Amino acid sequence: MQNRKPIGIVLIVIYNAIEGLLLAFVGAISAFASGLPDIPAWISLLGFILLFLGCLYLAATYGLWSLQTWGLNLTFWLYIIAIPLGIIFMFPIFPGQEMTVGNTIHQLVGIGLSILVIYYLSQPNVKSLFQ
Repeated sequence: MQNRKPIGIVLIVIYNAIEGLLLAFVGAISAFASGLPDIPAWISLLGFILLFLGCLYLAATYGLWSLQTWGLNLTFWLYIIAIPLGIIFMFPIFPGQEMTVGNTIHQLVGIGLSILVIYYLSQPNVKSLFQ
């Protein structure tokens, strides 16, 4: 069974796929919600950004699953970017938003998972799979 992928790669692929699908779904809903009355236009912009990020996560999922170097690199950089975004989103940045314990915990868990993914993908034995 030379073809088996390490459990770490499988778990990251599953996490990436779930995150990509959720981001794409929320992004698509948000992008088109701005056409409704009383919905600010910035919701549409945020929606398109989330949709784009969701597509990037799904592309990274494919690249990681097929053990392609670009998939490793894309996944690595997506999680590098996720850390400062998680820190930013801990604080209220949108109009009418309040800081909550639930959001703070959610962002801290996301940052922790991002660090774990980056650490795992940086291991020499994992990098060697993508060559």
